[in-house]
Amino acid sequence: MENKILVPLDGTESVGEILLYVKSITPRETTRIVLLNVIPQAGEAASGRTHVDEIQNALVRDDWTVRHETRMGNPVDEIVKFAILMPATMLLMSTHGRSGLERVREGSVTEQVLRQSPCPVFILHTTRVEPADQRTEELFKRILVPLDGTSASAAILECVERFATAHDSEVILFHDEMDSNLPEEDRAAIKVLLQDQSVALANTGLKVSLDLSTYRRPIMEILNKIDTLNISLVSMATHGDSGFRRALDESVTAEVIRHANCPLLVWSAKPQCPPIA
Repeated sequence: MENKILVPLDGTESVGEILLYVKSITPRETTRIVLLNVIPQAGEAASGRTHVDEIQNALVRDDWTVRHETRMGNPVDEIVKFAILMPATMLLMSTHGRSGLERVREGSVTEQVLRQSPCPVFILHTTRVEPADQRTEELFKRILVPLDGTSASAAILECVERFATAHDSEVILFHDEMDSNLPEEDRAAIKVLLQDQSVALANTGLKVSLDLSTYRRPIMEILNKIDTLNISLVSMATHGDSGFRRALDESVTAEVIRHANCPLLVWSAKPQCPPIA
C-alpha cells in the first residue's frame, strides 16, 4: 500500500522537526510526500518558498519521493480539499504554541482542518525542545492514549496497536471522569471496559498500562501525564457527534493541541490507520 503524506507549510515550521518526523513515521520505499503552500489572497507571494525548497531538497537527497504544490484560497478549505483529492493517508501539520490573538488565528486553522480531515492528523509543536536523542526508535517510545469509555474513543485502539508495534512503543491508556453525574454502575462498567481493552492490547505483545483518574479535569491531567511520564506521542480521537458531547470533546482536544509539549496523532470518529513504518 502506498502512503501519501500531505505536509501543509507556511514557512514558520522547524525544518529539522519536519524532516525528523516525516522520515520516522513511514517507510521511504512506499511513501509519496506532498509539500503544500496555500496563498490566502491573489497577488500574495507563496510564503516560505525557500523554507519549502530546503525541506524538499533534503528529502530528495535521501531518495524520498516528494513534490511541491501551491494553491490559492482559504487555507483550511484548500488543505482539506487537497487531502481528499490525493487521497492522503496522513496530514502532518505544525502548531506554534503562541498565545493571544496569534494563537486564536493559528489554532483555528489546525483545529478546523482536524475536524474536517479525511485522514489522521499528526501535529508537531515548533516551539518544543528538539529530542536530545535523535534516533528514530526513541521518537515514539511512550504513547499516551486518552479514552473516555465510548466506542468512538476505543475505535482508535486497533490503529494504536499497529503503530505501537511498528515503533516498539509502550502504550499508556488513560481515563479521567468528565461527567460527575454519571451513575456509579456506569462508572464501574467503564472501568471494566477499559481494563478489558488494556488486557486485549497487552495480549498483542505490547507493553501496556492503564491509568484511571477521578479528578474530573481531563485537560490538566493529560498535560500532567505528558510531563511526568515523559510521553513521546499523544494519540486521541475526536467523536464527530453533535451538540454538547462534541463541544466538550473538541475543547479537550483543542486545549491539548495548544499546550502539549509533544506531538499528537489525532483520528476522527471513524479512524483509518496511519502509515506504518
